[in-house]
Amino acid sequence: MDVKSVMKFRQKRAMSLKKSFFLSFILFVLSTLFSIWLIDKKIEPSIMSIAETKTHNIAIQAINEAVSEEMSQSIDMDELIILHESESGMGYSFNPKIYNQLDSEAGERIQAFLENGYASAEDKKEDSKKPKSNEKEDIIYYMPLGVTTDNLLLSSLGPKIPIQFETVGNVSTTIKTTMNESGINNTFLEIFLEIDVSMKVIIPSLEKNIEVSNSIKLGDLFLQGNVPEYYGQMPIIESSKEK
Repeated sequence: MDVKSVMKFRQKRAMSLKKSFFLSFILFVLSTLFSIWLIDKKIEPSIMSIAETKTHNIAIQAINEAVSEEMSQSIDMDELIILHESESGMGYSFNPKIYNQLDSEAGERIQAFLENGYASAEDKKEDSKKPKSNEKEDIIYYMPLGVTTDNLLLSSLGPKIPIQFETVGNVSTTIKTTMNESGINNTFLEIFLEIDVSMKVIIPSLEKNIEVSNSIKLGDLFLQGNVPEYYGQMPIIESSKEK
């Protein structure tokens, strides 16, 4: 075998090795990407499920803080509820001015709290005094990837996945009542604020809309009716004496 033949053989062998290496590298990259995609699709529902639960809990906490004890205590039930007494019994209706004011204020406070973290101008002023962090405000929670394994030892491990949420549309609020009989012709009236909020849960690869509902008691009122005079009394029948 002459020198030229040897050189050509070596060149072909070198080219063959390069092609093999290149093909192996391409296959490795493709298989890695496919594995990542497959794992992502399998754990994505778990991540979203946990994100939904976390968002729901945070939203409920925000709603409760927005409709704070201070707001509940400022409501005068005697002004909100108008009593109507008639022969058939005691009835009631809402004072439309107080009702609309309360409904509007509650909705605005909840909307502001969910979007900005404060419910009023006073809260905003207090919030501005607090030191600001460098984190994005819209990221509300970082969840370790290990949480999806349902393993206590691994739950705090892995990269942190950012979870975000935002409100979709306006907050819906409705004032409702429940009536419970108490004694004779007496009624215990409880007033609740029903809140419904549409939220969008956002994780890096997926978005999902969820509904968050909560009921907060605003106050109660005891409606006392008239007690019939005959209640609890047996009719008196005089027996005739035989003569």
